[in-house]
Amino acid sequence: MATLQKRKSRGHNYWSIVESRRVNGKPRPVILEYLGSAATLLERLKEGIPKKVHSYSHGLGAIMLDIAEELQVVPSINRQIKSKQLRNGFTVGGSLLLAAIGRVGKPTSKRGWYEGWARYTSLSYLLRMSLNKLDSQHFWDQMEAFPLAAIHQVEEDILKVLIEKEGITLDTLLYDTSNFFTYIDSNNQRCSLAQRGRNKQKRMDLRQFGLLLLVSRDQIPLFHQVYQGNLSDKGVFKDNLQKILARFKSIAGSLENITLIFDQGNNSKEILKDVDKNIHFIGALSPYQHKDLIKEANNNLNIISVNDYELECYRLRTRIWELDLTCVVYISEKLRKGQIKGLKQDIKKIFAKLRKLKEKIQQPTIEPLKEDAFDLDFWVDKKEFDLLNHKFGRRILITNQHDWSTKEIILAYWGQSKIESVFKRIKNPFHLALRPQYHWTDQKIEVHGFICLLALLLVMVASKRAREKVGFTGTPDVLLEKLSAIRLTTFIENPLQKTKGRYKTVYRLEEMDPDIQALAEGMGLSELKLKTKIPFSVYN
Repeated sequence: MATLQKRKSRGHNYWSIVESRRVNGKPRPVILEYLGSAATLLERLKEGIPKKVHSYSHGLGAIMLDIAEELQVVPSINRQIKSKQLRNGFTVGGSLLLAAIGRVGKPTSKRGWYEGWARYTSLSYLLRMSLNKLDSQHFWDQMEAFPLAAIHQVEEDILKVLIEKEGITLDTLLYDTSNFFTYIDSNNQRCSLAQRGRNKQKRMDLRQFGLLLLVSRDQIPLFHQVYQGNLSDKGVFKDNLQKILARFKSIAGSLENITLIFDQGNNSKEILKDVDKNIHFIGALSPYQHKDLIKEANNNLNIISVNDYELECYRLRTRIWELDLTCVVYISEKLRKGQIKGLKQDIKKIFAKLRKLKEKIQQPTIEPLKEDAFDLDFWVDKKEFDLLNHKFGRRILITNQHDWSTKEIILAYWGQSKIESVFKRIKNPFHLALRPQYHWTDQKIEVHGFICLLALLLVMVASKRAREKVGFTGTPDVLLEKLSAIRLTTFIENPLQKTKGRYKTVYRLEEMDPDIQALAEGMGLSELKLKTKIPFSVYN
């Protein structure tokens, strides 16, 4: 409730409209409107007191807080903080959650969190706390207080609540890795995570760190690990396999009904043996390393229908690397076209180099041209090209799910496209971007990775809710834009009669388009909540 307060300065009385909010964890009056002296007030009363109106982006922050409250994100983090860590009245869990919501709304530096984004949202209204002190130093200190050893335990605690509350299925786990380039100085010896390696965005000139990610069929992140940028995919998979198995034994109780899906880049004889004896899996093999299997398949292809696609495939049960496996060889038209396109591009590049060489050979000289002088001619062997065209597009899938149908095996492997979409999403500069990270120590980079994956978790849960409650069919990015369009307006009412020093601050949702109105109602945003129950401060 807003109140009218008087303050004295140099013998004169001045009036302000204030509202009580928590600053550094303690109630403090926050000025909403300077009214001036009594003479100024009288003049304004004669003219009529104008309404001071502000409009804030509301829907995105409100739904993120609602999900975080349900998943007990802040208590899960705070339980891992041994000493009482407070800065500006905020607990470590509260600060990290706000940083995560900031990555959802507008990925920016910690310095730009408030001035560039939070001040234009309704977060201060929802928390009833002042946020203007949350600068880069605030977030750095809170990140420093979060022990790296606690990251996996916090993730596990949140996932247990998530599975119970949201009914997330763990029957299929999608595994993949990617890397992210940084601008960390080459001479920086304090950062071991950022190393030079084969960057997937072609920035081999920069240091990078890697990210291992495991998601459900709903693209909800279930496990992550930040690792050194110069490690191979096979090495990362081998080093983290037991951690992954332990995570899902803990939250699911058993691995019996879980199938792990990964691509051929993570395979080796040793790794596959370890996977096979612990969990069901679907993987892939390189056709170039198993030419006999491809040759056998080419002579025995059958046509099956998979999601309205007619696929040529061959299935057999055989022993590979001393393991009893079911193999499915099929022709992927998308892969074949991509390989042909790549071949044509390579031919084009080679021809360009050969033409330059031919021009040099044919350059005139002072000496007369001899009969046995060199010349250069080149062409494409159409017969060989057509043969490659016929051979391209083969995929080899392997699994120990012998009872699954061929269609089920192929569809499960196609689920890999979902985790590839997740990596594209966290490289999107508008929402959820892991870059820019603006950190150059290992501890900060790892905590930053946790914050970004927490942001992804909140968004994917929101997307799941929108699908189930509203029938929303758009992408998570479209959902975030629509949620951001739900705006909160606040203004000070013009009193129609004399008051006892109290001016009422009124909050209203702006009018919305019908589709956004339906989204707001379906996700419980049409009625304003006075305050979140998340313990951002020890005073909550």
